[in-house]
Amino acid sequence: MLFKEKATNEIKQVVRKPLGNLLSGEQLIRVIKRKISKNKKLKVIAVGDETGHFLSINNIPLYIWIYDGKIMRKKVDFNLPFPSHVVKNPRSHITHELQQAIDDALKSRKESRIFIIGEEDLATLYLIYKAENALIVYGQPNEGEVLVETNKKMKKKAFLLLSKFR
Repeated sequence: MLFKEKATNEIKQVVRKPLGNLLSGEQLIRVIKRKISKNKKLKVIAVGDETGHFLSINNIPLYIWIYDGKIMRKKVDFNLPFPSHVVKNPRSHITHELQQAIDDALKSRKESRIFIIGEEDLATLYLIYKAENALIVYGQPNEGEVLVETNKKMKKKAFLLLSKFR
């Protein structure tokens, strides 16, 4: 099922607040490692350049990493991985092309890297709805990282938001 692509102002307001637990630095790494030790099949998904880079340098294996080569709209100063998908996705959108790339990545048995020409921020909503047995980590500007564990409650919330796209 593909959703409509453009976020409404209501959705933009909702996602300005963390959708999960706001953590930072070593606290985030400890929580993720503890959760992985309890569930070896748990997949870690990163949305954002700084988020994925931070998790990678702390030896957190990333199943999917979605990035756009920028942090707060400034080009990153570190090397990014070679992407398995390159998609266009304008600000305030989750294009059908991005939805399909995420679906493909979730079906893959290999690690996936999705490079976005545009912005990746709202991809988190689609990932929460679609990913099973996953920890999704994304940056909350000037606050830290948000950790979302996919479960029925979060999937329902994501679905309700996605269904309001135009």
